[in-house]
Amino acid sequence: MRVLHVHKDFEPLTGGGGTARHIHGLARALTGLGCEVRVVAPAPEAVSTPYVSLACPPAGLGAHIDWADVVHIHGARSTYAAIASVLCRRRSKEWLYTPHAYYDGEGGRDPMVKAVWDRTAEHHLVKRSSATILLTEVWRDWYRARGIPVDRTVIIPNCVLLSDLSIAAAAPDAPRLAGSPAILSVGRLDPVKRLRDVIAALTEPELASGHLHLVGKGSERASLEALAARLGVGDRVTFHGFVDDAGVTGMIGGADVFVLASEQEGLPTVLLEMLISRLPVVCSRIPGNLAIMDVAGLDTTHDVGDVPALARQLAAASATTVTDATVAAVENAFTWERRASEILALYRAAAA
Repeated sequence: MRVLHVHKDFEPLTGGGGTARHIHGLARALTGLGCEVRVVAPAPEAVSTPYVSLACPPAGLGAHIDWADVVHIHGARSTYAAIASVLCRRRSKEWLYTPHAYYDGEGGRDPMVKAVWDRTAEHHLVKRSSATILLTEVWRDWYRARGIPVDRTVIIPNCVLLSDLSIAAAAPDAPRLAGSPAILSVGRLDPVKRLRDVIAALTEPELASGHLHLVGKGSERASLEALAARLGVGDRVTFHGFVDDAGVTGMIGGADVFVLASEQEGLPTVLLEMLISRLPVVCSRIPGNLAIMDVAGLDTTHDVGDVPALARQLAAASATTVTDATVAAVENAFTWERRASEILALYRAAAA
């Protein structure tokens, strides 16, 4: 089967975000199931094996759609995605749609523009798709509240390829990161991640010796650096910038706890990677995070913006271990080795 993935941004190995990594893992799993896979984006990171990524402006999408047996469109509120769906319909080509997440609280488009887009382009993408794959049940409620049909929606979560993960716990010689606790964050530096809360938590008594290690790139770096200096914790916040997967694996082995304080998430693959790597995690109490933490049987969560509670959780969690039962539960529910066949079955139904 020839499968085409369409996404406006695709940099899975150079810090391009969770959606790109989701597609990268799924594409690799699908090739193992006998599919021929292409990923197209306006300016993608080059990948040539076991699938291929290709640069494609909107005007060039038609040729790739003609090649495919089925098209999988990714990314909410995306003009690139909307164009792909229109071209699919004109060519009588079935598509599946995964929006991943809708970020209503972050900057960018005006809320009124988002509302109009949801009633038009998003409604079309969902209603006309062969299936819309949602990451958690909460997005069905989100659709219902906006009059978007849910009859063709299915729930399949974000996953990771277990074979891709070099388990940091198996490398006890990894160099220690500074701090007691050494707190690790991996992700884009963006207001929606609420890294300002984590920096503020370093001023709490429980984290007087804590050190925050920020891995990732993004628009908020300068303001976060200024905040750390203003709060007097600049010497306990290290901005590592982009770090490749091998480097992150070493940092996991040298950290005490991972933090994800976001105000919104779809279903963050980074939490899966940390738990499978046996690094304790602390995260905000939001639906995307709870979908993982409930399966993992963990309650190391805090209300968004509650800095004192965040500090207490980080201090306590850093002294814990991730159990075999937690790792097994996460692997069973959130790995492509277990779940890719479900998406392939949807592709086959659409192509038929």
